Amino acid sequence: MRLPFAGFDDIETEEIAAVHCSSSKMHRSRATFREFLVAGVGEFIPSFIPMPCYLQNLIRKYVSATISAVIMGLALGWPSPMFRKLTEHSLSDNPIGQVIVESEQSWINSVLAIGGFFGPFAAGFLADRHGRKLTLMLSALVHVAGWVMLLQAASVALMIGARFVLGFGSGCILVTLPMYVGEIASDQYRGMLGSFLQIGQTIGILYVYCIGPYVGYYAFQWICCAVPILFMIFFGYMPETPHYFVSKGLYQQATVSLMYLRDASADEIQPELQAVKQFLQREEQQKNSNAVKKLFTEAVNLKALAISFSLISLQQWTGIDCILSNSELIFDKAQISLSADVSTIIMGTIQVACCCVTLMFVDRVGRKPVLMSSALGLTVALTLLGFYFLMQNMDVEQQYISWIPLTGMVGFIAAFNFGFGPVPWAIAAEIFAHDVKAIGNTINVSVSWILDFLALRFFLLISESFGYQWAFWIFAIICALAFLFTMFFVLETKGLSLQEIQKRLGRKPEQDESNGTQGSL
Repeated sequence: MRLPFAGFDDIETEEIAAVHCSSSKMHRSRATFREFLVAGVGEFIPSFIPMPCYLQNLIRKYVSATISAVIMGLALGWPSPMFRKLTEHSLSDNPIGQVIVESEQSWINSVLAIGGFFGPFAAGFLADRHGRKLTLMLSALVHVAGWVMLLQAASVALMIGARFVLGFGSGCILVTLPMYVGEIASDQYRGMLGSFLQIGQTIGILYVYCIGPYVGYYAFQWICCAVPILFMIFFGYMPETPHYFVSKGLYQQATVSLMYLRDASADEIQPELQAVKQFLQREEQQKNSNAVKKLFTEAVNLKALAISFSLISLQQWTGIDCILSNSELIFDKAQISLSADVSTIIMGTIQVACCCVTLMFVDRVGRKPVLMSSALGLTVALTLLGFYFLMQNMDVEQQYISWIPLTGMVGFIAAFNFGFGPVPWAIAAEIFAHDVKAIGNTINVSVSWILDFLALRFFLLISESFGYQWAFWIFAIICALAFLFTMFFVLETKGLSLQEIQKRLGRKPEQDESNGTQGSL
C-alpha cells in the first residue's frame, strides 16, 4: 500500500535526507494537511502536564490510531443504555416492536465475543500481507457495516447478526492496534503508548454512557457510526509501520515513516534504519520458517506465549465485562439512591481517569508493580461487593451498608483500569519475537474473546443460581491468583528494547540473530 507521502516515494535515502534538512526550518510554519489533521486531533493534551515536546508530538500522532480503540468501546458499552430501551413496555423507542426477554439480552450481549473470536484470524492474515494500517482501516469499515445493520434491525436475529459483525471488527482491531503501536513506538515510551488501547476503549464506553440514555435509538446508532468514519479520515494520514515496509523490502518508505514518527532527520534515524536493514536480511534467511511451529517448539517463544496468554486470560476473568454490561442491573439490585444512568456515567469517568493516570506510572514504576497493585485492589473491591450482597440477603439495615455498592464498583473500575486493563496488552505487544508476533497475538486475542463469552455466561448462571455474592467472590479469588502469577512469573519489561526482552526470556545470541529482534523493531 502506498503512503500519502507523495514527494518521497521515488528518491533515494540521501535525497530524502537533503530534502528533510532543507525543509526542517519550514516544517512548523508550513504544515501540510496531513499534519494539520493529526496534530489537531491531539490538541486535547493539557499544557500544564509536564511532558517533553517530543513526547507531545508522539502522542498527537498516535491519537488518531487510538480512535480505533474508541470504536471498540462503543460496541462494548452499547448494551448498557440500549437494553433499557429494548425492555421498556411502552415500545416507544424499540425498533423490534417487542420487549426482548432475558435470554435474548444474553445472546445480543455475548455474541459480540463470538464475532471477536473470528476477527483476529482475518486480521493476522491481512496485517502480514497487506500491512497493519490497511487492516485497521478495513476493521473500521466493518464497524460501519455493523452500525448500519443495527439501524436496519427489525428483529432480534438481525440485531444479533449486527452485534456479531461489530465483534468481528473489534477482534480485528484488538490484534492489529497493539501490533501497530508496538512497532512504531520507541523503547522509552512503548509501555505508555501501548496503554492507549485501554484508554480508547474506556473513552468509547463513556461516550455510550453519556449519550445513549438521552437520545433515541436511531439517533444513537448514527452517532456511533460517525466515529469509525472519522477514524478512517484521520488515520488515513498516518504512516505504515517501518516493520512492514522492511518486511517487503521498501527501504525508502521505511525511512520516511521513521522520519515522520520520530520527528527527526534522516541522519538522526540512521541507527534505527540500519537495524531495519539488518532485520530485512535476517527475515530473508527465515522467510521459509513456520511461525506456528516456532511458536510452540522454541522455549523462548513458549515462555512469551505463556506469560501474555495467562495475563490476558486473567484479565478477562476479573469480571470486568460482566460488571460493565450489567452495571445498571447491579445498581438496581443494590438499591442505591443514585439513578443507574448517573452511576454508570460516574463509572465511565473513573475508567478514563484511571487509564490516563496509568500512563504516568507504567514506564516509570514498571509493569509488575502496576499489575500487582491492580490485582490487589480488584481482590479487595470484589470481596467487598460480595459481602454487601450477603449482608443484603441477611436483611442488614440499608443505612449501614448503602455506601458499599458505588464505592466497591468505582474501586473495582479504578483498580482494573489502573493496571490489569491496559498493561497486559502492552506486554503482549512487546514480548514476542517479530517472526511469531502476529500468530502469538492472534492466539491471545481469539482466546480472550472465548474467555469473555464464558465469563459473561458464568456470571449470569452463578448470580441467578447462588446470588451475586458468589459471583463476585469467585472473581476475587481469580484476582488474588493474578497477583501471585504477576509476582512470580511476569517479566519486567520497563525500559527494555525488544532485543533485550528476548534475552531476558532466555534467547541465546545466535537465536536472537535468527529471529530478528532488534531495537524497537
